[in-house]
Amino acid sequence: MPQNINWTNIRKDFPVTQNLAFFQSAGMSPIPVQVYETIKETYFKLSQFGDISWEEDAAAIRTFCDNIGSMINSSGDNLTFLPNTSMAFSLVALALKETFGKDFNIVTMYDEFPASNVPFEGQSINVKYVKPTPDNRYPIDKVTSAIDNNTKAVITSYVNYSSGFRQDIETLGKKVKEKGLLFIVNATQGFPVFPIDVKRMHIDVMSASLHKWGCAGHVGSLFFTTEEYRKKFPAPISGWLSVLPPDYDFIPTQKNEKFQQYESAKQYDFGTTNHQVILGAKTAFEYMDNIGFENIRERIFEITDYLLEKLSALPVVIKSPISEKSERTGIVSLEVPGHDNQQIADYLKENKVFVAIRNQKIRMSVNFFNDHSDVDYAINMLEKYLSVNK
Repeated sequence: MPQNINWTNIRKDFPVTQNLAFFQSAGMSPIPVQVYETIKETYFKLSQFGDISWEEDAAAIRTFCDNIGSMINSSGDNLTFLPNTSMAFSLVALALKETFGKDFNIVTMYDEFPASNVPFEGQSINVKYVKPTPDNRYPIDKVTSAIDNNTKAVITSYVNYSSGFRQDIETLGKKVKEKGLLFIVNATQGFPVFPIDVKRMHIDVMSASLHKWGCAGHVGSLFFTTEEYRKKFPAPISGWLSVLPPDYDFIPTQKNEKFQQYESAKQYDFGTTNHQVILGAKTAFEYMDNIGFENIRERIFEITDYLLEKLSALPVVIKSPISEKSERTGIVSLEVPGHDNQQIADYLKENKVFVAIRNQKIRMSVNFFNDHSDVDYAINMLEKYLSVNK
């Protein structure tokens, strides 16, 4: 059960709260000072001693993957880091195309974030789009009804980036698996705030960019694949870290020989990466785990409830599906009839309230470092704009 947490002290870990009413974690969350200190320390060590700690840092990152594996009911061998979700799904698109050729399609949602669909369309793969309901939901039967005999995969976000709609991944995954299809999830707007069990949810492939709700800065994306997926759809490209070296060397110096990819997710470790920021992400997860992810979820719901209550007194229209808590998140999409949403967002920014425009709507995303005073200030600024611009 949620515990009593000193949220005032938590806010002190996020200096942004002293500067802004920040409602843009769905774009990129600020990092807590603990993450900043880790990144600073690791770069300082790099400046003082070069890459003397490279192997030690690499081992720490594998431990981090093991820990995340435990969180999602998997093994760390199924996890790695890639630069972003677009890269992750481009690898998937290439692998599917190599296996299936051209005569197949994938099913996804109409208003997915482009990282979920552009990699596939970019490979000339036929993408079928499911339209949302008027209340911006994607019911399971509406998704599965788009599947036909040529469909090979269903791709969905755990949480829609614009409306904040949270899909019932477990039920959808079960339905997809009953049809013998791949289930691919973009968990960027859901993980790690909302829990994931890749086995129970029947997830074959998942990417989660951690600069949003991971509070980790631009660390890239966590990339998960099952062992079964990798056997059928091995990585379509290779790099020096993704293939096995010969017995006589620690790097693949062999020539004119067939390379053997790692069987684990290391087959996606094409080359060297930025250990420093990944170690920062490790600190971010440890920081949130210390607070408790359930506590974080309930705090987000508490402040979001307060935001919705305050908005209900204003002439705004909520575009996020909010009637069922199981479909809700900290993302609230709204519009103000008779007004230019972009002008409102610009005005709020000028007055130190940071929101975003997505799908021509105002998007406010609540995180666990926000509090009631942030909401009060944002509502006050919105009221001032409306009073002047009648």
